[in-house]
Amino acid sequence: MKNKLFLLSELLRRDLAARYAGSFAGPLWAVLNPAVVCGLYAFVFVAVWKLPPPEGFRGSFVEFLLAGVLPWMGVQEAITRATTVVADQAHLVKKLRFPIEMLVASAVGAALVIEAAGIALFTLYLVLSGRGAVRPGVLLVAFAFQLLLLAGPALILAALNVFFRDLSQILPPFLMIGFYLTPILYPEEKVPHVAARFLVLNPLRDLVALFRAALFGAPAPPIGRVVAWSLVLVVVGFIGMRLFRRCRPSFADLL
Repeated sequence: MKNKLFLLSELLRRDLAARYAGSFAGPLWAVLNPAVVCGLYAFVFVAVWKLPPPEGFRGSFVEFLLAGVLPWMGVQEAITRATTVVADQAHLVKKLRFPIEMLVASAVGAALVIEAAGIALFTLYLVLSGRGAVRPGVLLVAFAFQLLLLAGPALILAALNVFFRDLSQILPPFLMIGFYLTPILYPEEKVPHVAARFLVLNPLRDLVALFRAALFGAPAPPIGRVVAWSLVLVVVGFIGMRLFRRCRPSFADLL
């Protein structure tokens, strides 16, 4: 276990260092990219459509967007990079003997580290301005839930992409669908009644709600539903690990 943790820390450090190597802004891109995206959404929804924040939300509509977009960008980054990480690191997979699942863990971990940097700056702004209602305990629960949510799909997609390289090309449209089917750009109360019943099938809904509850004191999702989803995600993670280990002997031959 100690060796695996050391390997994970080294892969994570290498991933983060390589990501911004040679760029002028360096790690500042972890903040600049979400800022540009949220600025675009703010222009469309606030300056053009002039949408007010949801009733009872203590922040502005821009802050409502940020609390949802930041965790979503972490999910998108983690899934996108984890899907291709085994193929991208083919030289390591073919030449070295090591737990290959650590590559997937480092891809997910790097995405969460970058997200955490953005969340930390956003939290600092909320504390200094007094606009939020930051609850550190709920924030930790939100990150733990996000890790559970990512673990299984990341392992499954990383393994399948070695066999079906088109998977990385198919994935972006499905991520876009997931983005718009999750109450990120709009409050959950605006979802039509006919469609609202299907939200229960979307764990991202509870992930976003947890972050908004952690940062603004918004209503948290029911604890029973979060626990139920957590148990489901643990099972998905177990299935993902079994599938990944089952496919692992074929990786070197296919890469």
